[in-house]
Amino acid sequence: MEAETFTITVPARICILGDKADLLEKPVIAAAVNLLMKIRFTKRNDTFIIFRSENLDFAKQFRLTDKADFNHPLKYWSAIVERLKSEINSGFEAVVDSQIPIGGGLSSSAALSVGFLRGLSKLFSISMNQTQIAEMAYICEHDDLAISCGRMDQYAITFGGVTFIETGSKPSVERLSIKSLPLVVGNSQEERRAVNILNRIKKEIQNNVPRVIQTFQEIEQIVEVGKKALLKGDYETIGGLMTRQQQLEDILGTTTPKINLLCQESIKAGAFGAKQMGAGGGGAFEAVCPGKQDQVKTAIEKYGGKTWICDIYEYSSD
Repeated sequence: MEAETFTITVPARICILGDKADLLEKPVIAAAVNLLMKIRFTKRNDTFIIFRSENLDFAKQFRLTDKADFNHPLKYWSAIVERLKSEINSGFEAVVDSQIPIGGGLSSSAALSVGFLRGLSKLFSISMNQTQIAEMAYICEHDDLAISCGRMDQYAITFGGVTFIETGSKPSVERLSIKSLPLVVGNSQEERRAVNILNRIKKEIQNNVPRVIQTFQEIEQIVEVGKKALLKGDYETIGGLMTRQQQLEDILGTTTPKINLLCQESIKAGAFGAKQMGAGGGGAFEAVCPGKQDQVKTAIEKYGGKTWICDIYEYSSD
């Protein structure tokens, strides 16, 4: 009998406005974009589980009954298997091949988790809705692997499209009726310091550092204004809000001189605004630039950035 094989596709995540506000359980506006990760699943007739990454040339094999190992690049999958052991009744192989830059600020880790959960749900007929998939992806990363993260990444990738996400302990997702955004997504190609930055910001929030609390209060206001502008298709206002948030990232000490330069050059090339994404410390940024994508792409690459002209990703009906 031929083994059951299928492929799950999941997108990268961008934060349009509100980066790191989910650390305070505040709303964010996020989107799934068409930088894609594919995970191929094959059911086995034994109890061996095999993980493979085509991008990292990495493989790991173990039995379902083995003690969980969280010390490898695909540890997110191990944490999920540990959570779902009672639902998994045979071995399987999962192979990932991804366009999403690893560790670049576009949520490759959340894509790994969400795609894996979607695949296991199908492979073993586990009844999980979108909210349950997103929440388990968050719990495995935040609780089981002790990674500093909020809920934005997991929920944005699970639901697709453009989303207004309430990121508190009772999260909710509002799908915004936006089918396209004129964006260039870039990467500064610097060595990122995301973990250090997140840990510092989290500590400053816990200590109620006035500069940090006031900055996030303004970011919360930016998100609310940005939602209305997005629904009107007002890209000029969105660009201005992005640029203001980038200034606030400077106040938080989360950006880099190169990111600042690439955002400034994007605006000179015709973008309405630009900002970094994610934790900071180098990596991903975005520019909203209707009709100027090619010019912005050229400007970013001239100063050492990598670029993708991206659009919104929606899951197909299946």
